Amino acid sequence: MEHIVSLSGGTASAVAAERVIERYGSDNTTLWFSDTLWEDEDLYRFLEDLEARWNMVIVRFTDGRNPLEVAEHKKIIPNAFRAACSYELKQKHFMRHIRSQPKPLTVHLGLSWDEEHRMARPKATYEKVEGVTVDYPLIWKPLPYMSYTKTIQEWGIKPPRLYELGFPHNNCGGRCVRQGQREWLRLKRTMPERFEEVAVWEQIQRTKGKTREGKAILKETVDGQVSPLTLRELESRQDTDQIEMFPGDNFGCFCEY
Repeated sequence: MEHIVSLSGGTASAVAAERVIERYGSDNTTLWFSDTLWEDEDLYRFLEDLEARWNMVIVRFTDGRNPLEVAEHKKIIPNAFRAACSYELKQKHFMRHIRSQPKPLTVHLGLSWDEEHRMARPKATYEKVEGVTVDYPLIWKPLPYMSYTKTIQEWGIKPPRLYELGFPHNNCGGRCVRQGQREWLRLKRTMPERFEEVAVWEQIQRTKGKTREGKAILKETVDGQVSPLTLRELESRQDTDQIEMFPGDNFGCFCEY
């Protein structure tokens, strides 16, 4: 039985990989990372530290596009419920790799017991391939210590800097198009140049009409009505109490696999 772990660049998937390596051995385990070309620089340092700890090479794949380029190609402004980047830059190529590998093969993903609502979809997707099963090492008994950041520190490895800045994920340099209002404001405070890059891009896309006209990365609910909320509009409210919780705020990022 061969095993492959999809690494997101975050602490949870790193702990999942550690558990797989401990149980099945490095000779039977492949580590896979899909690079969106939009990652924080410190993510690559983190991957190198993991490679040194495990004495393994992490397979790094890139499609050649970043999430905004994917969105432009699809003629959309992405949001929490419509983000083609996750499939185009990660899942599609990971699936292609899985199909090419010897079977039986187990795919390991870094979702934990509090994310059971997210487990069915990747399981159904990857297990369509004959000889492939999906497993979640973070729900193996005994359950790992819930502070994955603390676990990483106990290894003698510095966690990715986005966690130090307060982000709940280490995806896309803090600008995941699926994250919520609070995280976009966090990006504005901590890395304003990245916020500005996406805010300008969003405004330009809105002028292109058709599928992009009137759309925005974020949404807001007023009197039960959901409407688009641009990053420029969010920016104007950053010192008010009008910031609402939206999916990304509760769940960090949806793009671990």
